[in-house]
Amino acid sequence: MKKMIIWPAYLTAGRTEREGRIVTRKNAVKSPRVEEIEEVARKLNLDPEVEKGKAYPKTHWDKSGRVLVIKAGRKGAIVTKIAVGIKEMRDVKSKSTRK
Repeated sequence: MKKMIIWPAYLTAGRTEREGRIVTRKNAVKSPRVEEIEEVARKLNLDPEVEKGKAYPKTHWDKSGRVLVIKAGRKGAIVTKIAVGIKEMRDVKSKSTRK
């Protein structure tokens, strides 16, 4: 199976498209972590594999890590599904902590 790389930069709300964000501003996530990407990718059956200590080339000093997932469609569509999944996951967690 062919794999593709998902960098947290692809989902980060504070970045511009030029800085690496792929998703729309509406779907972007504040400070996404590789663990969150992994969890959502697992729910989407993308067989995620986390590589910690890796740095996105444009920010080579920030070793945020990356996640390898199965290439099951267009990269933009997969990254958007992951971003939406992280937002939903955070909403559920924040609602459960409020109770």
